[in-house]
Amino acid sequence: MALPTRIWAAPDVARRDLRSLTWYCHRRAVPLVMIAMALAVLTSAGGCKRNPRVVAVKGKVLYNGQPLPFGSVMFQPDKGQPAMADIATDGTFTLSSYGPNDGAVPGKHSVSVSCYEGHRPGKASGDSLGKLLIPLKYTRFGSSGLTAEIQDTAGKEPQEVVLELTGPAVTFN
Repeated sequence: MALPTRIWAAPDVARRDLRSLTWYCHRRAVPLVMIAMALAVLTSAGGCKRNPRVVAVKGKVLYNGQPLPFGSVMFQPDKGQPAMADIATDGTFTLSSYGPNDGAVPGKHSVSVSCYEGHRPGKASGDSLGKLLIPLKYTRFGSSGLTAEIQDTAGKEPQEVVLELTGPAVTFN
């Protein structure tokens, strides 16, 4: 049924056309409202997804055999959410993926490490991270040569990873 186009006609015709228009809109609106409600229910039910399983991971970063006193590490799995951590003054870190210190998804990970002057504890944060203190290759997944296999050991002690970096001598004080 086409929409009426002559609502401006005589009063009795306009009233009849207006009733037709109201009925037409009501007939079309009810299915649309039902579809919208169904989509809202499905969307809200789908929003209850849980994060994939993660495994607790802690580790240590060594630079020329000594603990790296600051910086950050990132673990990138072949598929899924990356895990990150700041490096503590003793070179240790605890990975976080979805929440603080929750770990990393199981599987093979490429690893990158960064250590800039701006990461130094107590350093005022500014617009620049400053000078890179370790070789550039370690800051990129493709060139770092660092990998880690995170085993699916849910419920057990955190898995430990040691990352060994080498490069020119640097004073981190």
